[in-house]
Amino acid sequence: MKLSKKSIIISLVTTATLIVFVSIFLSVRVNVNKPKTIFKALQDSADVQIKDFIYTEVGKAKSKWEVKADSAVYDKKQNLAVLELVRVKLITPDGKVFTINAEKGKIKTDKKTIEINGNVIIKSDDGDIFSTDYLEYDDNKKKFYTNAPVTMKNKRMEITGKGLTIFMNKGELNIPSMVKAIIN
Repeated sequence: MKLSKKSIIISLVTTATLIVFVSIFLSVRVNVNKPKTIFKALQDSADVQIKDFIYTEVGKAKSKWEVKADSAVYDKKQNLAVLELVRVKLITPDGKVFTINAEKGKIKTDKKTIEINGNVIIKSDDGDIFSTDYLEYDDNKKKFYTNAPVTMKNKRMEITGKGLTIFMNKGELNIPSMVKAIIN
């Protein structure tokens, strides 16, 4: 029994089509059943990648700071979290609230220090807006600080200077040098 060329071609096309459909079905089924995880183990030096990262620190004198980031990569050996798109909320003991936004940041979890940089914008609940290149936090001294140029704006004035210090326990804010002010 000899098959015609037409029958062989139809048989091959049907088999190939069946293989393609089975492959697509299995591929879709595997992707649908794959669990979506927030934590993802990394291959290199980092231990965990976290989406929608939140870290909160509460001080003795009712001071509090909360760090949120779109993502973080945590290296347990270094006690280091590297953050992307950072938002920090500071509450001083006297109830003043500051919000800080930046492009990147790092938290040393063992020392409770933080560094944020890249388009750092600080807003106070009084309406003051500060901008600088980077900002650091030292838990031993309970202060946020920078040595970079700083601009502060509000409805009444614009102040430029070099450096900024926010003392968490005292609720004080200082711009230590090269201060110039324009009063509206």
